[in-house]
Amino acid sequence: MFTSISSKATGLIAAAVIAAAVGSQPAVAGTIPLGTFEGSKAGFHDVTESGATIPPSLFTPLTPVYSQMPNPQLSFAPQDFNNSVIETSGTAAFDLKYKASQLSMSMQSKGTALEGGYAFTGTSLTLGGDYSVWAPFAGGQAKVTMAGVYSLQVTGVDWAPWSSAQSTLGSMVITPSTVTSVGPQSVATTGNWSGSANIDWNSVKAAAGVAPGRNITGALLQFTVDLGAASVYGTARTSVTNFNVNAPVDLVAVPEPPTLILAGLGAAGVLANGYRRRKQRQPAGNDAGGEDSTTGAIASQA
Repeated sequence: MFTSISSKATGLIAAAVIAAAVGSQPAVAGTIPLGTFEGSKAGFHDVTESGATIPPSLFTPLTPVYSQMPNPQLSFAPQDFNNSVIETSGTAAFDLKYKASQLSMSMQSKGTALEGGYAFTGTSLTLGGDYSVWAPFAGGQAKVTMAGVYSLQVTGVDWAPWSSAQSTLGSMVITPSTVTSVGPQSVATTGNWSGSANIDWNSVKAAAGVAPGRNITGALLQFTVDLGAASVYGTARTSVTNFNVNAPVDLVAVPEPPTLILAGLGAAGVLANGYRRRKQRQPAGNDAGGEDSTTGAIASQA
């Protein structure tokens, strides 16, 4: 019997990896609208959750919370065990569970092209959860896997629409990303896992064709998390307990119309002054017509 269990346990790792790969595909079974959340500096518009295993939602309830101290951010703290947790059966010869969820949101900073306002200076993502693996029998095995990927596409520059087909893609660094237990175990192995990703704004600008001196004021963020749990005569459980999008901004000033007019007048004055100086530096003999006229007048008097 132990030989049979060990054989199944060997295939467990491959099955869990396949499940995670399937979960990360863009196939959408359902979409849940979560709403729009904003303040005086920025907002997260049209926040939705979708995926092959959605609904039910992985990230709610509770309702996401917007705050802007010190930076605009959107925080998720799911507390529904049935939705945010996946767990295998402790008595099955083989059990595999997975959940894949994609959060999509439009990030918009407050301001106008004429008056200026707030512009994004970067984006960071943090994700956390807990896990438990238990393989009480010899030859048994339990495993959990956690993964997260993101894409960011620029949609606004200097408070005006921006069209770019290029997106910045990346993977979240999760620790631990995989936990495996091999029986026999007297007690379960439990712990917390966490992940983070810092999106480099210079890379985002380069990918979207935005000049370094310009400001990103709109972006489409998509984040996908994949949870996998598999066991052979054991129990594997993992969950999401929190997710946070942090989007710091800077206040950017744009010159007011009167300032632009004064600047234009000043430039015109500089050009006129330069023209007068060039005329004054010209030799008097260059005015041929004047000299001929004077000479003619003197000759007639003689």
